[in-house]
Amino acid sequence: MQTIELEDEAGDAPGLLSEPVRAWFRGVFPGGPSPAQRLAWPPIAAGENVLLVSPTGTGKTLAGFLAILDGLFREHAAGTLTPGIRCVYVSPLRSLGYDIERNLAIPLAGIRQALGLEECPIRVGVRTGDTSPHERRKLRERPPHLLITTPESLSLMLSQSAWADHWAGVDHLVVDEAHALVPTKRGADLAATVERLAAKARRDPQRIGLSATCRPPDPVARFLVGPSRACRVLEAPLPPGSPPMEIEVEALLDPGECAHRGLTYMRLVRRLRQVMDAARTTVVFANTRPLTERLTHDLRQPARRQTDANGDRVVPAGEPDETVAAHHSALDARRRREVEDLLKNGRLRAVVTSTSLELGVDIGTADLSVQVGLPGGVARCVQRVGRSGHRLGEASRGLILAATPAEVAGGVVTARAAREGRIEPLRMIEAPLDVVCQQLVAIACAGETAAEDAFAMLRKAGPMESLRREDFDACLAYLAGDLAAPAGAYEAEPGAAPKWSSPRLWRRNGWFGIRSRRVLRWFWSNVGTIVSEESARVMVDGVAVGTLDGAYAERLALGDRFVLDGRSLELVRREGNLVHARGSGGEGGVPVWQSDRQSLSSELAGELAAFRVEGGRRLAAEGPMALRAWLMESLDIPPKEAGVLACLLEAQERHSEVPAADEVLVEESPDPEHPGLSYAFHVPLNRSACEALGRASAARLGRRFGRDMTLQVADLGWAIRLPEGARLEAADVPAILGLDRLEEDVLEGLDRGELPAKRFRHVAETGLMVLGNPEPGRRVKVGGMGWVSTRLYPLVKAASPDHPLLRETRREILRDILDVPAVARWLETGPAIRFRRLPVLSPFAGAWICPAAAEAMQFESPSEALHRLHARLTMAREPGGPP
Repeated sequence: MQTIELEDEAGDAPGLLSEPVRAWFRGVFPGGPSPAQRLAWPPIAAGENVLLVSPTGTGKTLAGFLAILDGLFREHAAGTLTPGIRCVYVSPLRSLGYDIERNLAIPLAGIRQALGLEECPIRVGVRTGDTSPHERRKLRERPPHLLITTPESLSLMLSQSAWADHWAGVDHLVVDEAHALVPTKRGADLAATVERLAAKARRDPQRIGLSATCRPPDPVARFLVGPSRACRVLEAPLPPGSPPMEIEVEALLDPGECAHRGLTYMRLVRRLRQVMDAARTTVVFANTRPLTERLTHDLRQPARRQTDANGDRVVPAGEPDETVAAHHSALDARRRREVEDLLKNGRLRAVVTSTSLELGVDIGTADLSVQVGLPGGVARCVQRVGRSGHRLGEASRGLILAATPAEVAGGVVTARAAREGRIEPLRMIEAPLDVVCQQLVAIACAGETAAEDAFAMLRKAGPMESLRREDFDACLAYLAGDLAAPAGAYEAEPGAAPKWSSPRLWRRNGWFGIRSRRVLRWFWSNVGTIVSEESARVMVDGVAVGTLDGAYAERLALGDRFVLDGRSLELVRREGNLVHARGSGGEGGVPVWQSDRQSLSSELAGELAAFRVEGGRRLAAEGPMALRAWLMESLDIPPKEAGVLACLLEAQERHSEVPAADEVLVEESPDPEHPGLSYAFHVPLNRSACEALGRASAARLGRRFGRDMTLQVADLGWAIRLPEGARLEAADVPAILGLDRLEEDVLEGLDRGELPAKRFRHVAETGLMVLGNPEPGRRVKVGGMGWVSTRLYPLVKAASPDHPLLRETRREILRDILDVPAVARWLETGPAIRFRRLPVLSPFAGAWICPAAAEAMQFESPSEALHRLHARLTMAREPGGPP
């Protein structure tokens, strides 16, 4: 693939447009096109594949669409515009698709008026999972020229015979927020789906990718067009005079003060009220859904009489403030759209969200983004801060509120990298086999296909370029029911396929096809890679509010209160996976949802480790006052935040030492709450890599001691608590951190915990081994899918250890969730090892590692544990035995 950089000069871009379109644009934008539009229109008009990288709020919608609209209006003027889909727009967010529909309505209406037409000849339609059956039928019967959809809906439509004749005329494909899709299975699924679309079109559609943040752009371009097509990369600068992004970090504790969860939370709520009062609209990112709900509920309870930002509404004490709302994926789609509309119309003082608003949704009045805790990466930080000041010429402003010294350190490093535009490089996911399985079923749904043709088509997609033929054949063999299965493979639980190894496809003489209409229905109900956890739907007065985690809902008793949509609700009754509730004036418990763990990017983890090293060096060489001065100057932070960091560095040097970037610091300390010694390993790696090396070290220690232990993993290190009586010496550490059998030991350490079984369930759903959504008329009991992890996973391992979905589970864990390659690269540098015995936990271990949740690692069998307990009790009864 050839990627071409375009120079800034693009000639007279508006001159390429037809007169009616050009007249409308000049009337609405007398200042002329933005840099993004000036760069994009010429190559798009020329039919080239284009990746446009441009900051948020720089007119990317018109940059990507106006040349396409111009071509359609030219065809109408020539009398050659025919009905049918000409352009497909794909967005990872449904809300972003609705934004695009509204944004396109403006130029279409303006150009129609300029032409003196009563009706616009160009039609726009939206097809998502929220589209009603009636609207879906209308779209099929009278397809629009511009179809706005999501990756899942596009895959579904391509598999349906009713849509088969609608793709031939597609000339353009627009993929928005492309950077968010590149490293994910959802992106791999879309890339393969796009190749299915291209195969149905009369000519290869022109591909246009839109992205606000991606470095380098080459992986995104390759994702967009695949390995065999050229793509022109356009990197548009900010318009002249645009203010730089403003990001501040603020500590919620004083220098030398120990973090106290309750006190810190009270300060957090008070600070959020202050920033909300000073802004028109504030977007608060809370990282998790439970914290989103808790903050929304508490911010909606005014502590005193107050006026809103416009000064024209008084909120009486005790009345919930309806201008504060929550937005996250567990809320009902209707409620999310309602919040989005209120937000865009400037009728909300604040919206609290987890991750659902970090991409390119239009938020016109937001002038401040607040990040509670760390965003995890520079790209995510830039995306979230970019939700504010979403207008040309206005600065995006962000505030990171840090509750601990570790968060202060991570926040200042993140803010500095974001201000300097040092976005983490993207890495495209490589040939996920569960996605290959789903795509094969999708291909078969559209008609019988030659395996050779399907393999060649999948390999045209960027993420599938490395797909091996033997892996493709293994996926086809699984779907055709040709892999081994034990006698107990049949599972009668609701939601399961009749047999995990039963055929989904037929294959013979190099061809394959769908096995039955039932498999077709399975695919339609389970299309996509977004695996939803077991959930219970919540209804209040007959209106859907959202969903609760299934296990959490099962634990609720009649009269229990919980918070959802920022409101306190009371359980009235439960009917299977349906929860009926009513509003309650009392305090409610915060629901718990399963979610991925927060982690720094590998680049930020390395930069944070280097910052600690430099801080320790300056402390030793120049003293505490010079350290504070350096912190304020180099990180552009106030004295308070510099003091918090300085106190942490000083405390670490007093009690232990600041680990160097080219070494491992191992600290032994007693565990005050449990018998046995704890060992903290400090390394300059992020959580994904730390967990890989932590799992391997736990496996090696487990083989040595043969006893259970616990593992805590975080960014920059991990901690292992050994069983009572076990102890390490400095000479033991090199073998614990060796390169030999690294992957095997990581997998052994994983098998002692729950991660592989949990991830297998996700892979099995994507690969259609089990059904996350049952057939119509069948219901899944709350908590009923737990058998996939506890029962099906061991069955598949025993019967078919080389099953493609098992291999995908291992690949996903070792490459996507953990980062074994990064561990191997770091160990190859030969880091030095330092070993210290401490009377108490070190400040660094307390700040970074020990706040993480501990996971039990089971190396001792139940029978061995009973024998050991029996021996101990016997010795205790003998004269002179231990008490």
